Amino acid sequence: MVNLIVNEIVETLKADLGFVDRITGLVKAAQVSDAEGNVKTLPIAYNKDVCVCSQSELFDLCPDSTKVSIIYFEDKGTTVTACENNSIYFNSSFTLVCWFNFKKIGCQTDTSLIAANILKYLPGSMGNVGNCLAVFLNVQGQQANDGGVFSKYSYVEEISQYITYPYGYVALDLSADFHVRKSCVEDLTACEAACL
Repeated sequence: MVNLIVNEIVETLKADLGFVDRITGLVKAAQVSDAEGNVKTLPIAYNKDVCVCSQSELFDLCPDSTKVSIIYFEDKGTTVTACENNSIYFNSSFTLVCWFNFKKIGCQTDTSLIAANILKYLPGSMGNVGNCLAVFLNVQGQQANDGGVFSKYSYVEEISQYITYPYGYVALDLSADFHVRKSCVEDLTACEAACL
């Protein structure tokens, strides 16, 4: 369900933020091997549009000097806050990470201006998103600009240079409150297993 909410936010930001050239929903930390067999942990997203973005079903969101900015979201978990009558109430937490190239945006060194632009277009009351009813997005705060948001990834020196000037980033902690009617929760079944 959090995927639906995040994807709705992505569509809003994609339409309104003029400085974003790569934006995606939730990423996962995944281990990948390079040509030399070195294993790295990178933020990986599912490519919903294989024909347009690249030929791969997965793509990484590593910064590099050719990009203006990258926005992705990290899932921090969902909790049930109440189960009353015919509804289940949830709170989902996630982090919006925006990496950017100051020179290609043209705002000198003003990280707060980037944050303000993102916050300007984040929806508060999102209404109903799929089966998620009365979705309300809350901004919990901004993480310290100490590189911690990237600590789970094994960026090599060449990539870590992209979080110091003329590059920067903003990491915003968000949460969404919503409820789902029990009658609208889809029943899950096991998929037929392929040969394991």
